[in-house]
Amino acid sequence: MLVFAAHPSERLIYILNELLVHRLGISYKLTDNPSYFEKSPSLKINYGTEIVEGCLNIPAANLLYEEHIRIQQIEPIKKDPWHLIFFETQFQEIPDFRKHTVHLPFDILSASFYLLSRYEEYFVTKKDEHNRFKPEDSLAFKYSFLQTPLVDIWLNQFARMLQKQYPELNLKQGKFTQINTVDIDFAYKYKGLSVWQKTKKYVGSWFRGKPDPKALQAPDIDPYDTYDFMVKNAAEKNIETKFFFLLANYGGHDKNIPPHSREMRELINKLKSNFTCGIHPSYKAGINTKLYKQEHSLFEQLFHAKATFSRHHFLKIRLPESYEWMETKGIQNDYSLAYSTQVGFRASTSLPFKFFDLSKNKTLEIWMHSPCVMDVTLKNCLNLKPNEAIALIKNLKSEVQKVNGEFISIWHNSSFDTDSGWQDWDQVYQGLFE
Repeated sequence: MLVFAAHPSERLIYILNELLVHRLGISYKLTDNPSYFEKSPSLKINYGTEIVEGCLNIPAANLLYEEHIRIQQIEPIKKDPWHLIFFETQFQEIPDFRKHTVHLPFDILSASFYLLSRYEEYFVTKKDEHNRFKPEDSLAFKYSFLQTPLVDIWLNQFARMLQKQYPELNLKQGKFTQINTVDIDFAYKYKGLSVWQKTKKYVGSWFRGKPDPKALQAPDIDPYDTYDFMVKNAAEKNIETKFFFLLANYGGHDKNIPPHSREMRELINKLKSNFTCGIHPSYKAGINTKLYKQEHSLFEQLFHAKATFSRHHFLKIRLPESYEWMETKGIQNDYSLAYSTQVGFRASTSLPFKFFDLSKNKTLEIWMHSPCVMDVTLKNCLNLKPNEAIALIKNLKSEVQKVNGEFISIWHNSSFDTDSGWQDWDQVYQGLFE
């Protein structure tokens, strides 16, 4: 495929790679020579301000030609069959062509880039109590498409228009996949606690008016030891499970059992041989490079391998710093791109994509995956009952199936403890796989 653009740029190359190469399986060559483009017998896409006969045309805005970051004034509008569009740019003149000519009603490249790069997240200064970008400040939330994988819908319609222009074109066919991911924030409720942790838990239960003697004498079956149950339900539907381990010193929002404890080592050995295991950088490590590096070193000691999969605790990521740190430590796949208080698609896609560092106009070799639903969000933030959560999960999964995307859920092994209010949430977990 030959693509014309008056000003080739890193941003343009990034989004062409994402949409054409990674998603549609189309190799392309970029040119800024209009004469060469018009004379070429190749299949062609024109990205410009003037329409060209006999090819597919995308009207170009300025976003991909800029090198700086500035606030964009965007108001999505409804447009069938695209659902919603923005960066609507009209060609000045559309003559009566003699050759079949297709053109889009908006700059799909700029619009997709805006969403995938998380452009809007670079400007917000008022964040939540954990210094995270709030979903309520996103374009997707404001215009009610947070639960819609909009970029994937655009891509499917774009593919149809490409094949309308070029019926002989063979495109890569997507396939729906599901990935079950589990964060191990608390490996066990009672097992493996240090003497200090046991004492703190017991004293805390007294202050809450519910003395818990199990804190001092662990029961035979720990309420958080739900690993076999979780794995069995996913495996019955041939769905892959990935585990993310929190390996931090106890304190603040990081309250797992000691990383070097016998119980933690036994759990690691049990899971690492059969499942993908990744690092779950702690709350503190999310803002401290020294701790971040220490936790990676500890992961390597305990797993005898480098961490290549990651999800940050509390989904606490900063753009672009978090991904720059990941690159230095060899992370290849990250599963942090979700909101903790809302379900849906943070980057308006259900498919993996590479991170683009807007501050440096550079593509990083890290694949970003977009979980769209989390147990704690459903129960504690949206205050859903189990049957309501099951229905919402079904709707989200249906949205992903329509676009042959990647349906990723986040769960916790601790989210079945009836003493903590998780009665019947085992049914919600099982509903993930229906």
